[in-house]
Amino acid sequence: MKTSKWTRKGFTLVELLVVIAIIVALAALSTPAILKQRKKMDMTQAISNSKQVYLVLMDFENDMGNFPDPDLARENDDLEGFSSSTANQLLGQLIAGGYTKSEEIFYAKGGNPAGNKKPNDVISPRTEILQAGECGFAYVMVTGDGSGPRGLSTSDNGGLPVICAPVQSGGSDAVFKPEPYDNRGVYLRVDGSARNERLNQTNNKVKVASKTLFDAGNGTVWDTTLTPQVVLPQ
Repeated sequence: MKTSKWTRKGFTLVELLVVIAIIVALAALSTPAILKQRKKMDMTQAISNSKQVYLVLMDFENDMGNFPDPDLARENDDLEGFSSSTANQLLGQLIAGGYTKSEEIFYAKGGNPAGNKKPNDVISPRTEILQAGECGFAYVMVTGDGSGPRGLSTSDNGGLPVICAPVQSGGSDAVFKPEPYDNRGVYLRVDGSARNERLNQTNNKVKVASKTLFDAGNGTVWDTTLTPQVVLPQ
């Protein structure tokens, strides 16, 4: 006697809709975790890049006496033209002076006004060095010790920040962008250590103990003699 073999040809419409609903639900659950991990990776890259910048700053200081500032650009032919008040120009002294050929180390996602543009490593002619959008770090100088804005040096307090990201506004303080690194800010210190700290939820400033990173005065790394000057990238 012959037996018939029944073969199922596919999903019913109801079953297909159930499968789609499950896939959509799983995707919705995983998306926040994926985005959070992506931001953590971007922050890790910014920290790594800042440490590479520090090595170049050390070589620069050995020759120039301190980190980049406008006076050095006016006094040294190799740095001529890199004295304007942008982080691109000031950090560009490191390339113009021959201390590095890499623009990539100045990349910090979300740190520049051009969004997520990356450096192209084109540094010749000199006008190509760290063009607008190719620097993601804000740069920190100081005033208040009898000189105009000057670059920091390893003779200053080791806890002072040198570069930081992603910064929204500068001047004597720095307000960070909360979105790129999931409410955290990155900064490199004079002692070479790179930190990431949570942002204050009310003002988006980096918290350090009971104060913020750029609070000056007694009991701070700035003391009463120095005032920070945070220069933004363009």
